Amino acid sequence: MDEPIGTAEHQRLTAQTETHLITRARNDAAYALIMSQRPEVSRDELCRLVAKLAGAVKDVAEVAELRGERLSNPAARALEDALRSLLGQR
Repeated sequence: MDEPIGTAEHQRLTAQTETHLITRARNDAAYALIMSQRPEVSRDELCRLVAKLAGAVKDVAEVAELRGERLSNPAARALEDALRSLLGQR
């Protein structure tokens, strides 16, 4: 018999996905910072890095939103609102 949504397995997969998105965003940020300090990096490359970082920020904002909904955490909601405002997603 299929397990209903909200089971421990579903929660584990959700947490695992969120952790992956956050880790990827952190790695992207670290890489972009390193690349931004290298004089041989072209403007086009920097623009691609900024676009990639914008996607990572959107992913982290979505994680914050989903966690906020699950946890009813005002701090998570405030973070999500701030990130969306910065991205012009209102």
